[in-house]
Order: sequence, then structure tokens, then C-alpha cells
Amino acid sequence: MKLNDAYESMFGSETTTETDHFMPAILPLTVNKPLINKVMEQAKKEKKWVLAFVIGTKPCFYKFYGSIVAASKANIPFFVINSNQHYDDVLTHGLKEFNFVDKIGSNLSIRGDLAQKSAELMIKVSWLAKYLKKNWPSVTVIPVVLGDTIMTSIVPAAWMFSRNEKAIQNEAGLRSMTPEVMKRYNKVDIQTFIDQQFYGKWMLMRNEPFPEQWDTYTSAAGSQYHFAPVQLNKEHLLREGYPDDNIWVIGGVVVDALELKRKMKPEKSIFNIYPELEKGSWLRVDIHRRENLTPRRFRSIMGAIKELVKKGHNVNFIEMSATRMALDFYGLRKDMDQLKKKKNFLHTKVWPEYGHVIEFFESEKCVAALTDSGGVQEELNLIGKACLTCRLTTDRPETVFDARSNILVPPADKDIIVRMVKYITENEDLRKSMESGKKLYGKDVGKKFISVVSNLIQKNDNPFKWAHDTLKLWRDNEKGIDYL
Repeated sequence: MKLNDAYESMFGSETTTETDHFMPAILPLTVNKPLINKVMEQAKKEKKWVLAFVIGTKPCFYKFYGSIVAASKANIPFFVINSNQHYDDVLTHGLKEFNFVDKIGSNLSIRGDLAQKSAELMIKVSWLAKYLKKNWPSVTVIPVVLGDTIMTSIVPAAWMFSRNEKAIQNEAGLRSMTPEVMKRYNKVDIQTFIDQQFYGKWMLMRNEPFPEQWDTYTSAAGSQYHFAPVQLNKEHLLREGYPDDNIWVIGGVVVDALELKRKMKPEKSIFNIYPELEKGSWLRVDIHRRENLTPRRFRSIMGAIKELVKKGHNVNFIEMSATRMALDFYGLRKDMDQLKKKKNFLHTKVWPEYGHVIEFFESEKCVAALTDSGGVQEELNLIGKACLTCRLTTDRPETVFDARSNILVPPADKDIIVRMVKYITENEDLRKSMESGKKLYGKDVGKKFISVVSNLIQKNDNPFKWAHDTLKLWRDNEKGIDYL
């Protein structure tokens, strides 16, 4: 049986073969026993926690950079749990770029669609948790999750069920919101639509769990400690009933890697790899979220790209795994091939090196980005570049109504996308205003994170508390019966 890519599960695949047996092929996980033994024995001797940094997808490599460096400096034992769902050189380049290769304690080797990945994660993470508990029963091991991947959702639950220990959630409290004006985007002029995003009312919107919104909510439920990028995220968590004492606002986890790459340029410039980018100013386009792969939205986005190129805009289109699947499924590959013949259209695969992305964003050759990525909204806010988020909602709404460095572009039809991109990129005053927007996500975030964790370790805090402990009625001297 051929193992399906996650996005093949959405669209189907002609190469997938049917089998009479319902069980999918499952690859074994691997454990770096020498590393695990070293880390666990250190924690046992020094009476410290072990942090297990959970890497799901490509952004996790650089988002964890600051915390891992800070953990090393603070001599806190740690290792990395790698989903290994990405296994090619492009999507795993961050392992080498940020020196994580020798820090991997376990490769889970998960495959398949979301259901299979979830099931594999529950089984494999549970086994790893019990393995550590059996061999080092006195050592507390805390998974550290971030982002909105399936790893973020499943690992805390699997760990809690197996060890009575909850996780640490970074990037906690991300909740999608939409401006009220979105309801009438086609009934107001572009400037009014933008002004109402910047200064009007917003509302929570939980209608698109595919799967990012699902992951962030369920991850919070399985986590004891929550580290939020901005105050708005903390307010979301408090409203949902999470205790104030366990929430810290520390900034955006992308900050440390971003600052590193702003100072340390790539050995080979992105402009040497793609010399076409030297000619003129470019709109960088990356689309990958499942909500944007639905028929109307994806066709609207691709139609808008064709029209923008036709109108003379320079467009750098990044073909990610999701977009590749969608292009083929909707029969739009021929359109892409025709666009490749245009001098003002540059089609590339995902850029492996994070430093190249930052190099381009910082350059005068990048006029703006049309994206559905959450991380890019943060990065462009910090760099000072206009972000056009092609979504009906955003889980970084502060970049719109607080910093005003970001504008939502609804993927409703090609005309609204074209008109908004044209309006924003050609309105120099608006763009300059967006570029000078308030920087929201702080600095030295990894250091702040580890500082809090160090304090929790020192006071011997309990990462799983029953009601009687939370209410400070009594604290059990022994761990008690495992409930599962």
C-alpha cells in the first residue's frame, strides 16, 4: 500500500491502491538511547525536569531555536521529539540549519492522512512516555508544543493519559477572529474595508477547523502551562477558564531565529539562486491552508494570480505540498505552466533555508506578501513589510487592529483579491504606514520562556494537578493510582 500524503487525503490520489485490510502501513519509531539515557540521568541526578521539544512541521525547527539555545545555557536537560512526517531535504533543512540533528531523542515516523497521523501519534507517544516512566520513574518529563500542527494537538493528550503530566504550550491562546466588515466586503469600497479592519469591531470565528483551529484549542486543554505571544492571547485563555497563574505573555517564538538570520546572512544569497528576483519588486505568494484549498477559494486565488501577472505585477509563487495537490486536483496545472512563460512570474518550490526567506523579506525587492501563513504575519510585522493575509479570519488579529501591518484579503473571488492587492501595493502611503507599524512580538523570547520554566522547576511545581491540589486543600505525598 502506498502511504498517502496528508493532502492526498483531502483530494484523493489516483496512485493509491485499495486493500482488503483496513489497517494502514505503520513505520516504527526510533529512540536515540544514548542521548535519552544521558539526558534522563542528568535530570535524575540534578532533580530537574526534562523538556521534550515537539517538532511537527518545518516552522517548528526555527521557532524552537531560541528556547533550545536558552535551555542549553541554563543547563536544563532536554531532547527533541521529531514527528518525521516531513522527511525530504527541503522540509527538514531546519534540522541542519539550526543544529538540531544531534538533539533528536526520538523520530516518530508518522505518515498518512490526519486520522492516521493522530492514531499513530497517540500510540507512539504513549509508548515513548511509558518507556521513560518505566526506566526513570522519578523524573518529570514535560512535552513543549507550539503552533497549530497535529503534533500540538495529540502529544499533550497522549502524554497526560500515559504519565499524569501535562504539557507546556507555547504560542498559546491563538484564536481566529474576523472583522465585522467581512460580512459586507463586497458592499463597501476598498479603503472603507481596510479602515474597518484597522479601527472597527472584530469577533471570534471558530468555523474552520482544518485542522489548525482544532489543534490550538485541544492543545491548550492538555497543557498545564501556557505561554502567550501577546496580551490578547492571554485574554482568550482567561475567558476560556485557564488560570491566570499558569499564563505568561512572553512574545512570539519566531523572534530569536528571525534576529539570528537578520544578523547571519546565508552563505549563498537567494538572489544568486533566483537572479530573476533582482529585476523589479515582487509580490511573494504562499498558499497552503486547507480552508483555502476548497473549490471557490482556491480557484479565486489562482485566478487572481493569473490576472495580477497579466496586469504586469511581478509574482513569486511558492508551490508547497498543499498547493501542488490542489493544482493537480482542480486541473490548474496547465494554467501554471502558461504562467511560467511570463517574465514577471517566478515559480519556485519551498525555499529550504529559513535565512533565504528572511533575506528576501528584508530586501527592497519584496513589495509585500500574499499569504495564509500565521508565522509570516508575525515575521512581516517584525521586519516592517506589508502583509496581505488571504483569509476570512486570522489568529494574529493584533497585526491588523493593533499594529496595522496586516490586512485581510478575502479569498471570495478573484476580482476582490486583484483589486485589494493592486490598491495596497500601489498605494505608497498605505504601504509605508504598514511597514512602520508597531512591532508586537518582543525580543529574547526563548530566554524569557526558560526563565519561567527554571522557576517552576526550582519550586517543584506539579505539572498535573487534581482539583484538591488546585484548590490548595491538600497535596498528595505519593503519586497515587494512575487513572489509565
